[in-house]
Amino acid sequence: MLFKVLERRAAQLPLVACLALGLSAGGIGCASLPGSKTTQGAVLGGVVGAGSGAAIGRHGHDTAGILIGTAAGAIAGGLIGHYLDNQSKELGAIPDATVTQQQDRLVVTFPGDVLFETGSATLSAGAQQRLSSFAQTLNNYPESNLVVRGHTDSTGTMALNDRLSQNRAESVRNYLMAQGVSGTRITATGMGAQYQVASNSNEAGRQQNRRVEIEIIPNQQQLQQR
Repeated sequence: MLFKVLERRAAQLPLVACLALGLSAGGIGCASLPGSKTTQGAVLGGVVGAGSGAAIGRHGHDTAGILIGTAAGAIAGGLIGHYLDNQSKELGAIPDATVTQQQDRLVVTFPGDVLFETGSATLSAGAQQRLSSFAQTLNNYPESNLVVRGHTDSTGTMALNDRLSQNRAESVRNYLMAQGVSGTRITATGMGAQYQVASNSNEAGRQQNRRVEIEIIPNQQQLQQR
C-alpha cells in the first residue's frame, strides 16, 4: 500500500525515476538536471531517502526499499525546494536583503548599518520598512522556523559586542513578532565578533561584519501535511 501511494506521488516528479536508476547503478546520475532549488532539493531528498529506504527493504527486499526511500525523499526534498524557491523570489525583492541558499535552508542578510545606528540596538525607520516586508513574506510561508543572528565588527570589547549583537537580534525578533510572526518560530542569538566575513582593518570591511543574518529553516513534517 505504501509503495503504491509513493508510486503515485512519484509520478508527479520524473526526477524520481532518474534518481532510482542512478543509485541502483552505484552512482548518482542526472547530472544534467536544471539547478533550481526545487530540483536540488529533490536530488538531496532522494539520496537521503534511499539510505533510509534500504532499512525498509531488509531481508531480501533492498531494491524495493531503496526505491521507496528514494521516492519519499525526493517528494519531501522537492516540496522543500519549491518552498525555498518561492520565498527566495519574494525576499530578494526587499531592498538591501541578500538571499542565499545553504543546502535545505535560506539565509537572508541585512547590513547592520541599514538596520541600526552605530552602537545602537534600536531599529531605524528604514529597517522597519524592510522588516515589515520581510514579516509579510514569513507570514505567507508559515511552515518554517527562524534563527536571527546579530554580528558585530571587532571594535570594542568582547562583552560589549556580545551584548550589542544579542540586543540587535532580539530587536529584530520583537519587531517581526509585532508584525504577526509567531514568536515560537523565532530564536534570537548574538554572535558578537566571532564570525567575520571581511577584514576589520578598514571601514569597508567592518561595515560588512556588522550585519544581521536570518536563517529560514523549512519544517519538512508540516510541508508534507499540506
